[in-house]
Amino acid sequence: MAEKTSERYRVAVLDDYEGMADRAAAYQTLKSRADVKIHRERLESDADLGRALQGVQAVLLVRERTRFGEKQLAAATALKLISQTGRTTVHLDVAGATRRKVAISVTPADTGASTVELTTALIFAVLRRIPEVDRRMRTERWPAIAGRLFEGKTLGIVGLGRIGSQVARMAKLFNARVLATGRTLTPERAREAGAEAAPLERLLKESDIISIHVPLNDQTRGLIGAKEFALMKPGAILINTARGPIVSEAALIEALENEKLSGAGFDVYDEEPLGMNHPLRTFENVVLLSHRGYATEEILVERYQHAMENILNFFDGKPVKLINPEVLKG
Repeated sequence: MAEKTSERYRVAVLDDYEGMADRAAAYQTLKSRADVKIHRERLESDADLGRALQGVQAVLLVRERTRFGEKQLAAATALKLISQTGRTTVHLDVAGATRRKVAISVTPADTGASTVELTTALIFAVLRRIPEVDRRMRTERWPAIAGRLFEGKTLGIVGLGRIGSQVARMAKLFNARVLATGRTLTPERAREAGAEAAPLERLLKESDIISIHVPLNDQTRGLIGAKEFALMKPGAILINTARGPIVSEAALIEALENEKLSGAGFDVYDEEPLGMNHPLRTFENVVLLSHRGYATEEILVERYQHAMENILNFFDGKPVKLINPEVLKG
């Protein structure tokens, strides 16, 4: 825990792109007790990030927007707490932080409703070609572009967990057939969500739309590659609101170039932010979002609130929601 001194604490809030941090009710309380610096822009260079971390006792991180490894930990010599929004830690050197006696707190997971909504939006955006029509409405009098119905299509859900099961139930509202696959999925659990359990190979062969909802780990990295694209129906659509590396980027681009896919919708990528010269930016039939799955006003403010409360509790000697509580021992 942070030692109480006569000096005010210093807190850095990184990557508040949307400008939501100061809307949390806890912000005013935190500001009354600490010097809080909110960084709206990404600190691209090591030098800029190092300067931002100097003398800081607590840093608030938004999801995986900033990698926090040994280099960053070494620069933050006064750091006692990383207050992480959400529960993801793939960008954190947890072992390194623990060795340096830096505690890491997390915030509760949300219902996943925002990602379900965004997945639904991407499906319709690609099927009905909404972004393309919108762009051409600026330069043409009345674009004649035909979209496709969702009704009657087969939706394949890769990962029928918290989010995937809600997507399955949504699809049933549009009279879509739903296939689902998952490492531990049972036929009974699939039926509860209105889906039919199927092996991945069958799902890929029969689905008109494939939506990915598995976590990124050693088993799922590169799960959808050249072999899997070859199994897909001609003209299939791929939606990914999970994590970029689950899909082989090279195989994806080849499938788009060869028109194996008729379209795709992506919110996540191998590297974020997506490079300005990235090939995915060149396809008219691909809808690209900037990792917006969780980024609603409601969820961002709620997560900032929890993360700031975690900082205040830590300063008060009442740490909560630590994933490495062993740092407090001894």
